[in-house]
Amino acid sequence: MTPAPASKEHVDLRICRRRRVVAAGDRETRLPDLSFRLLLLLTERAPEHVAYAEIEQVVWGAAVTRDTMKQRVKLLRDSLTSIGAPDRAIESVRNAGYRTELRIGILGPEASRRSPWRLTAGLALVATIVAASIFWGRFPAGSTPVTIAVESGGVTPGIDGTDWSGARAALVRDLSKIEGVRVLDRPALSGSDAQANLRATLALVPTSTGFRLSVQLVDDQSRAVLYAENYEYRPGDYERALRHFVNNAYPGIAALSPELGKAGFGQQDVAVRSSYLRALALWRTGELRSLNAARRLLETMTTTRPGFLPAASLLARVKADLVLRHGADTQLAREAALVADRLVEAYPGIGDFRFTLARAKMALGQRREALNDMRIAQQTMPFVARDVQALERELLSKSDP
Repeated sequence: MTPAPASKEHVDLRICRRRRVVAAGDRETRLPDLSFRLLLLLTERAPEHVAYAEIEQVVWGAAVTRDTMKQRVKLLRDSLTSIGAPDRAIESVRNAGYRTELRIGILGPEASRRSPWRLTAGLALVATIVAASIFWGRFPAGSTPVTIAVESGGVTPGIDGTDWSGARAALVRDLSKIEGVRVLDRPALSGSDAQANLRATLALVPTSTGFRLSVQLVDDQSRAVLYAENYEYRPGDYERALRHFVNNAYPGIAALSPELGKAGFGQQDVAVRSSYLRALALWRTGELRSLNAARRLLETMTTTRPGFLPAASLLARVKADLVLRHGADTQLAREAALVADRLVEAYPGIGDFRFTLARAKMALGQRREALNDMRIAQQTMPFVARDVQALERELLSKSDP
């Protein structure tokens, strides 16, 4: 009987977790930590795909953009093809995630361990949750501000020193506009900073075509990476990239607001924190399936934790976006506006709540009122400037004869 032909994706690969090595025959490659986590997660689920939100949670433990994920997948593909894997060993599933059909064995003494894929992915997720719990639990309620040290590495050869300092200064400026946050300017990377709760680090990563700007928000004590991103680096053209970073890092920082006290993120248990972070990642995609999943998570959360205000705000924003982006029943927008209005009344200084109210009013067609709230939110959230400008242009065009 003739055996069936092997899958085009089949190659005899083996891994060693201790050294983060993938081997094929007499060739092997050592993977960076993020690439190794991604490979383990994808092969555990093969041939099914893994959703973007889960990849974020297990691999980064933070929200990242699709571009960052795409770059990581490319690095992993390049590493695998260098030892004989097919060019398309890691495949993109349109608007859903990534998948692989690779089959990988265990290299060395680890072969005797049970359930290697599920164990490793599970440990990665647990490590992320534990790191997050250490981070969120460190900030006391009261008047103590969240302190962020902004640091950058030394000047890279071929890069103008003034321009590099300007990038750090721009990040300091944008973070400083967040209410309740104190920002320290640190021109060099350090192991830790006794004065800071968080560190925002800037670094240049060389590529075959130039450099990419890597930015991370890190808990100074636990080293948990709360948000990470990288962008194409163009000298003198980094303002938009850094605003995008602050935009995506903001919800996590805002949830720490001392003004919220027991209603804030730091007072919730690990399971609630984990669910909130997952819902936040799902909301960022803007996709219908993801928004519905986020809505289910948040409805459960706000039922069991009615005093957890960041979750109430995020649920209202999800409902508003279901109407705005996908034409859902406007009753959702009315519910969102009611919740957001109460949050703003109780905490007028928290820009995140004001931003949610603006989204709800937009979903109700109240563009001019939404613009007023968006402008107020912009006072502590500089990155909503584009939203403000878009609304201004829309209203101006409608007022033209």
